[in-house]
Amino acid sequence: MEVIDLFSGVGGLGLGFKLAGFEVAAAVELDPGRALVYKRNINPIRVINADVRRIDFSRFSNVDGIIAGPPCQPYSSATPKGSKGINHPYYGLDLEVIRAVRQLKPSFVVVEEVPGWSPMGLTKELSSMGYSTYAKVYDMSLYGVPMKRRRWIVIALMNGRASELSIPTAKPPKPIELLRDLPTDPCTVDPCSFNGRLVFNHVNASINSNLKELIPKIPPGHSLVTAHRAGLIDVSKYVKDIEKKHSYWLYRVPIDGLVKVVPHPRRSMMLHPIYNRMITVRELARLYTFPDWFNLKPLSIDEMYRAITDSVPPLFAQRLAEALAKLL
Repeated sequence: MEVIDLFSGVGGLGLGFKLAGFEVAAAVELDPGRALVYKRNINPIRVINADVRRIDFSRFSNVDGIIAGPPCQPYSSATPKGSKGINHPYYGLDLEVIRAVRQLKPSFVVVEEVPGWSPMGLTKELSSMGYSTYAKVYDMSLYGVPMKRRRWIVIALMNGRASELSIPTAKPPKPIELLRDLPTDPCTVDPCSFNGRLVFNHVNASINSNLKELIPKIPPGHSLVTAHRAGLIDVSKYVKDIEKKHSYWLYRVPIDGLVKVVPHPRRSMMLHPIYNRMITVRELARLYTFPDWFNLKPLSIDEMYRAITDSVPPLFAQRLAEALAKLL
């Protein structure tokens, strides 16, 4: 079955569907670098680097499904209050999915969005067009992803009962197990060779900060702020208004347990669970369940970090697609 992938990013959702046996007929992505990464790794029939609002979807009349992850910024808790909702330029882009559905009349629709978004407008429109709809906030840690990432998933089926969707649960691996066989130090070239194999994107940014001496004291699973609040370290003489800092600043990935979702890993300086350095792009990609062959070049290091965190973890997307295929 063929799908069109809207707001595709680098392809977390699209990759999951492809691994589940679907064909990507087209991917639509506004950012040219992310569109190129999608093209090189997922190899869809077509990649369209354009604003979704300018696309005439009627040219894809033979596709079976629409999958979409509209921009989350208008609804995200990480967005400043003054820029959220109708004040954000991306507000209302989820309604472009409805326009695509009206033009294509696909057999199924899948939409992913942050918990702060409401699916009611979307499901109401889909129901009025004859679709069976189902919306639920899924905790992806229950399906093999080693982080407590919660997202709305909306399913709409033209023939069938969307509420019958059932994704098998799976225990996620420990974060340290996912990172164990990568080089201790970041690579100076990308890709680099390690133990006879190529390693893509094992690069990071250095921490140039007067807080370097405090970094070794941050325990796994804590940030500088939460460790201070717990009385594990005292940073009040180093940082003014430490209580006002966000809780993922200098956050160290846990050795065991679930990883905290950090919206800006580069800006927040997300730390390796053991080594006193920033986590590398490849390490972050593994935590998000991207396969090692997935190469995020030619994006910059900062863009790689953001592209990963903006993505649906491919493992969850694959399990979702496999469960959907059974209903179809």
